[in-house]
Amino acid sequence: MNLIAFLFFFAVHWFLIFLGFLLNLLIVMINLTWWLKGKALQSIDIIMTSLGSVRILLLSIYLLGTLIDYFIAPVENSESHLSLIIVVMSVVFCSLWWGTVLGVFYCVKITTYRNHLFMRLKMNISSMVPWMLIGSMVISMISSLPCLWGTYSVKFTHIDSGNTSNNDGMPYLKIQHLNLMLITFAGSILPLLIFCVSIYLLIASVLKHTRNMNSNNSEFSKPQMEAHKSALITMVSFLFFYLLYFVNSNLLILSLHIKKPIFTYLCSVGVSSYPSLHSIILIASNVKLKRSIISALRAILTIMFSIRMCKKDSLV
Repeated sequence: MNLIAFLFFFAVHWFLIFLGFLLNLLIVMINLTWWLKGKALQSIDIIMTSLGSVRILLLSIYLLGTLIDYFIAPVENSESHLSLIIVVMSVVFCSLWWGTVLGVFYCVKITTYRNHLFMRLKMNISSMVPWMLIGSMVISMISSLPCLWGTYSVKFTHIDSGNTSNNDGMPYLKIQHLNLMLITFAGSILPLLIFCVSIYLLIASVLKHTRNMNSNNSEFSKPQMEAHKSALITMVSFLFFYLLYFVNSNLLILSLHIKKPIFTYLCSVGVSSYPSLHSIILIASNVKLKRSIISALRAILTIMFSIRMCKKDSLV
């Protein structure tokens, strides 16, 4: 692999990890601070805090994998790798499922379908959010269990001796990339389909509502429509990053199987862009988060300006 290309992808990968870690940490800290002050968190705040927390853990795993080259280096003979791969896959699936919970929440709260079941869901969605988060976390753990049987196979080191059988030598665990890709695909396809259905229903509802407003020349619901359009843009961009992650996460495992380093680093950048760049959109679309970050930046700049002025006064 070309050294310049390697350094470029390595730098971009690390930048995305650092950016995503910082942004998700801000999301979590702002909501926790809000809660510690005695202010109630809304359902959307709970979802975003949960999603931010699991993304911090996910990005930490990516950082650790980059540092020790976990997926590329030969797997050592240790049963701890089985436990580790289950934890990693549980976090990956949980990140996808909680992102889907966010999409479903937006869909239910914004859309205006008159179906009885849908209306009932709309009335009770806030009380259902904690159970949706817990249930999707349990599903994520269950989806990662096939890694116990299909991810690794026992191999034996070859001993150069004239009187040895195929099973002579020290046993070690060898990762089965194609099986891992199958498990990843199977565990992530259901939340992706649910998310796509939610986005479709949201787009159809907003477009229908927009046509009705235009035909009636109504100005009464214009602020509401602007909010709906903003949420729609947020969710469509979310879908883009979701699909980007889904494709690249599976291609990343395939690239490890075919041993193409440049392909591996390219897919790694695509994978790390999902929890990082999407967090920018979440912050930009949330008034509370946006105001809190702007206020924090202003306070930091004010402090830096005051320190600079004090240094100038001391020199004079």
